[in-house]
Amino acid sequence: MRHTYLLATAFVLLTMTLRGVAAEEAPAPKPLKVFILAGQSNMEGQGVVDLTGKDYNGGKGTLATLMSDASKQSLFKHLKDESGNWRVRDDVSVWYQPEGGPLCAGPLTFGFTPYADQSHFGPELQFGHVIGDALDNEVLLIKTAWGGKSLFVDFRPPSSGGTTGPYYTLMISQIREALANIKRDFPQLKASTYEIAGFVWYHGWNDGCNPKHAVPEYEKNLVNLINDFRAEMDAPNLPVVIGEITGPWVNAPDEWGQLRRAQAAAAAQPEFAANVIFVPTHEFVRAPEESPNPGHGHHEFGNAETYFLVGDALGKGMRELLHAPAAAASPLHEIILPTPVPVVPPKHGEMAGYLLVSTEKVPENFNAGFSLYAAAWPMLEQYPGHRFQTGLFGTWMHAQYEGKAPDDLYSDIEGGLGWWRDTRFPTETPKFIMGGVGVNFKEIANGPAHGRGTWEKPEGLYGVAQLSPWLLFPIDGLNIKQGTCGDLFGYGYLPLPLIDAKATTAGKPVSTGDNCWTLFLNTKSFKGPVCFFTPYFWSHSAVVDPKYAGQLLDSRPSDPNKAFQMETQYVPAMLGSDARGRTFARIAPTSFPVGADGKTIVLHRLTSYDKSALWDGVKAWFDGGVPVSGAINSGGAFVQHFRPEGGSTWQIYADNTPRGKKVSMVWKSLATPITPDPTTYGYAWNDQLLTRMTLSGGDIVRFPEYYRLQNAAKNPRWVAAKPEEVPPETGLTSIQFDRASEEPQEPYDTPTAPDSTWLQPGPTAGPFTAQLGDGSVVTYYWYRFADQPALHNADLTALDREKMQGKVEELHRLWTKDREYLAPPTVGQLAELDPAQIVQPPKGLEIGYVPIATRQELAKARETGKPWLASPVHPLRKLRYVSYANGGLRLYFEDGSIAACARCDLSASNLHFENYSSNMFLSSRYIVEADGSLLIDGTDREYPMRGSATAASNWAMIDYRWVVAVDP
Repeated sequence: MRHTYLLATAFVLLTMTLRGVAAEEAPAPKPLKVFILAGQSNMEGQGVVDLTGKDYNGGKGTLATLMSDASKQSLFKHLKDESGNWRVRDDVSVWYQPEGGPLCAGPLTFGFTPYADQSHFGPELQFGHVIGDALDNEVLLIKTAWGGKSLFVDFRPPSSGGTTGPYYTLMISQIREALANIKRDFPQLKASTYEIAGFVWYHGWNDGCNPKHAVPEYEKNLVNLINDFRAEMDAPNLPVVIGEITGPWVNAPDEWGQLRRAQAAAAAQPEFAANVIFVPTHEFVRAPEESPNPGHGHHEFGNAETYFLVGDALGKGMRELLHAPAAAASPLHEIILPTPVPVVPPKHGEMAGYLLVSTEKVPENFNAGFSLYAAAWPMLEQYPGHRFQTGLFGTWMHAQYEGKAPDDLYSDIEGGLGWWRDTRFPTETPKFIMGGVGVNFKEIANGPAHGRGTWEKPEGLYGVAQLSPWLLFPIDGLNIKQGTCGDLFGYGYLPLPLIDAKATTAGKPVSTGDNCWTLFLNTKSFKGPVCFFTPYFWSHSAVVDPKYAGQLLDSRPSDPNKAFQMETQYVPAMLGSDARGRTFARIAPTSFPVGADGKTIVLHRLTSYDKSALWDGVKAWFDGGVPVSGAINSGGAFVQHFRPEGGSTWQIYADNTPRGKKVSMVWKSLATPITPDPTTYGYAWNDQLLTRMTLSGGDIVRFPEYYRLQNAAKNPRWVAAKPEEVPPETGLTSIQFDRASEEPQEPYDTPTAPDSTWLQPGPTAGPFTAQLGDGSVVTYYWYRFADQPALHNADLTALDREKMQGKVEELHRLWTKDREYLAPPTVGQLAELDPAQIVQPPKGLEIGYVPIATRQELAKARETGKPWLASPVHPLRKLRYVSYANGGLRLYFEDGSIAACARCDLSASNLHFENYSSNMFLSSRYIVEADGSLLIDGTDREYPMRGSATAASNWAMIDYRWVVAVDP
């Protein structure tokens, strides 16, 4: 018995030493007494400590409530210390491995139950107090209990014949594991030896549910269990306590009575005299209305008094046997340090799957496109390399069919926000691509000059034509402003009547429809149509195989009932195992954006359209009618409602894992789908598992990095684990998911042959360059709309192109980039595009001309291995403006950053600065040499500026992010 007060003991010893009293040599510690507690769910522990509320009957029958009852305080008072805190006994320890959960090992208190919290307990609590008070030895309780397991099958002992029960085998295995790792799991114990001192069996429910077979055999099976267990432990007279099944609340008194008699009869066998005892417990059941779980009769209604009294009775029964002459513990065994297990390097793996969104059905007549708002954010903390591929929330727009869709045809518009393996200039911020998929992925068109194939054999490279004169579409995809976190990116596809349908295609009797599926954007910095899929991109597949004629999006409407999901194909992960064979995983730091309320919005205003939304008005305009503004007619729009439902197929698995062996994450433990309003969808997060953080662009929640494989033997799944729960030998705790170090990507280029459609008829103005936030430089030219290469590769005659030219000039005059087209969002704020993509047509080319990217490459600073520049080391001050000498264009500065000037030739002869001081200050780390390279030597310099003097050659390729400060 030990409730010691170490301070007092130390004082006595010190006093004896000071008085010259010779301290006797400390006696060897007594053996550790080990008791095995086995059974099913009521041995696991269902007693409620202190939970309240409607789910716990207002706290009735909990331990906390019972202790406030003056008539019962004496029964429970030892469970609290003098300060009123729950007592933790350091002389009694508990080892419990719940099925599929983390090991619970520590001093006796609450929490050694499957609930993995401090709010439940089982019979071990009071059993440990009774035995701890009875012995001067340190005590270890090994609990091996699993709910729903019968003695007839699951715990079936070998001597009963037939197949040995898997949970009998698991019980013995866990006991041996616990004994082999005493020093590892309980380093505070002083004992150097141990002995198996007793076995407790509290069980019966599942056998009672099988009165035809299990109940008649129960006595024999229990006798065999005792004998086999004693043999396993080398303790033929080991004390054994059999706890009566307490209270199965079903109307079958004969079966349960027979089972109880079988339990008592097993204990009464002559060979068990004085070392096996049967302990009645049926009187400990309390009324359901006075218990925290009135509907859980099979778990004694969760009543704390029931579990306390059962543990008390079992403990007192064992205490009685410990002093019986006929009872004997096992031989002494030495407690040894566990043998170190060689560390197996962790395996590379990934997290992948879909996040699913639930929506209402859309009427079939809204089949003329869609739009939506999707959140944009940096999903991973560090870009992990070109194996990374994931889309953010989006959809798949397929063609609509009157009946069943063709079995062997896949074709749609997907794309959206995300990261792709063929993205050449990625950052942590997502990009946008169009994602037009030709027949069965044989051709893909992602944007102007971007798709599948080569220029010698294009397979979608000419599938998209540029429409807007104000937005440059980089070959690698549209750049969202770097650092965007949670803002809404509005986009959609609606057909425009830019081309007439025709009966022949490429000289074959195959029709081509008139659907020009046009990308519309709604962002903070740009609004309106951007570019479109040429009808020929879809229809020319029917030239090769006529069975596709009339089946594709050039001529068919869109299916309004689309899937809305987030598709993740690869997030880096590592998997490792510990010394006990348990598997853990770690994923790259993964995040979602959150608002001020800690919740996330991922989708908003899913809208489907009929042709009255836009097509009808534009068609009438082009046929000589009244011009239309481009704003969507709300009468032709159907806004879908979300349901607060959804799921996840996210899985974590090692590389090369077969499809059927991949294990899912318990997504529901992390997130709950929410609909703040009917047209908005998002998540509320488990703030016990996810961590809220603040980035420069907004707040995020960071997912748990560690996961534990639960129920590995059957129905495995990944559950979140705390870092301290992951053993070091897994090798996971030292893993770093750093930004990938890769060779620079090759530039995108376009044909330069004199007879190519890129040069015949060719551009009207250029070249111009745009420096993007992704570290790349885009070279682009201005083409007359009808002369762009995509239209010269779209099976159009010169007359066809000229008719289109006239229509587009009308659009350019009226449909400017700052008007409203898609209905604005009612929540959140709009995302911004990278400002370098917003361009101004050269003088005289404002109407009927479009910017076409011809090359995209890494800037030289990146090619030399230098990272993109961090925030300036000096405080920003205000520069008034820079004047472009040849064009008179003024670029105004507010905080040291400059608006993009894609048309400017920023050479020394063309550029001068006007300010009100004599010096312009730049950190040398930001100076750009005349050849475009960065001078990085760690020295700060100042350059004199006299009024409107021409800039020095050092600034011949000034990038707006590198300008630091100028005195106002």
